[in-house]
Amino acid sequence: QGSTGAYSNVSPNTLGDIDGSAPGWGDAGVILPWITWKRFGDTAVVEQNWQAMERYLAFIAAHSEDHIWNSGHGWDFGDWLSLDSKYPGDNTTPKDLIGTAGWKQSVDAMIEMARATGRKAEAETYVALAGDIRQAFIRHYVAADGTVSNDSQTGYILALHYGLVPDDLRAAVAKKLHDNIVRRGNLLTTGFLGTPPSLDVLADTGYDAAVYDLLLRTAYPSWGYMIVHDATTTWERWNGDTGDVSMNSFNHYALGAVIGFVYRRIAGIDPIAPGFSRFRVDPVLDARVPSGGADYDAMPGRISTEWTLARDGRFTLRLTVPANAIAEVHLPATSLDRVREGGRPVTLKPLGVRNGRQVVEAGSGQYVFTVTP
Repeated sequence: QGSTGAYSNVSPNTLGDIDGSAPGWGDAGVILPWITWKRFGDTAVVEQNWQAMERYLAFIAAHSEDHIWNSGHGWDFGDWLSLDSKYPGDNTTPKDLIGTAGWKQSVDAMIEMARATGRKAEAETYVALAGDIRQAFIRHYVAADGTVSNDSQTGYILALHYGLVPDDLRAAVAKKLHDNIVRRGNLLTTGFLGTPPSLDVLADTGYDAAVYDLLLRTAYPSWGYMIVHDATTTWERWNGDTGDVSMNSFNHYALGAVIGFVYRRIAGIDPIAPGFSRFRVDPVLDARVPSGGADYDAMPGRISTEWTLARDGRFTLRLTVPANAIAEVHLPATSLDRVREGGRPVTLKPLGVRNGRQVVEAGSGQYVFTVTP
């Protein structure tokens, strides 16, 4: 971290003086402590980094105008390697939009971390700041018909993922995103910053079929394209087999972030509370994919899911919840009358219906849920 509060884009910093932070790269100084706390449940990492994170947020505020982060980006990578880019870090999505969305993400993380560490006043300050950023983003980038800025997929994804659209326009913005994906041939044009949250946004807004259209695609550009072209790790470029060899990693995080979605939303192991003391099992389903599941060694112990979806619509879920953990299980049924656990009527605590699914609370143990069509 530099004297101004900016984080370097790489660590250890080998690129000279730190004169700015690239949105999506410098933001890692906040997002990594936040994620580490959320996964492991230990606030020590928050305490160790709190002052540095506050200095970074102050740096962004000092380089913003009307709550739009429009300067101090340093070497700004933008939505790096987006499909339509003429060069890797160009403006396929406006860089100020990307920066402001990243600022909102960091502020939201600071709110959670402040509350978890008893910093009530700081939490209230960041809540107010998050509201100001949201309103500024809407004024600058969101049109009355739901169009976000220049109609890029990444613009829609970031706006939806970080709560930067009016509530009454959320469905319209999501439709604009979906229409864009379909218009381009059922493919993503996103780069480093638009790709990681892309499938979450589609699933969150009801476009489950589009999620699987993208996951099952094998034509360029897609994850499947890498697989059929013998990739053993995830490429930096969508076209790693033909891209510029002067800058062409064959093992890179950004496009590979899809595996996080697979664990959380396909296998259905999605943390709610820090350290997985409470987690959600709510797999995205599609008739084209008959099964899913995973094992995850969380802090309380191993979480295991295994589900099947038969052609007639019968759904089966085998679930292991470790000691000292609670699962919120979302079952594809509108009535618990259609659900059995271990072959018997469900006696677990009901939590109501959410997004058309029955939700029950399951403590530690092993379960077999079945849902009849």
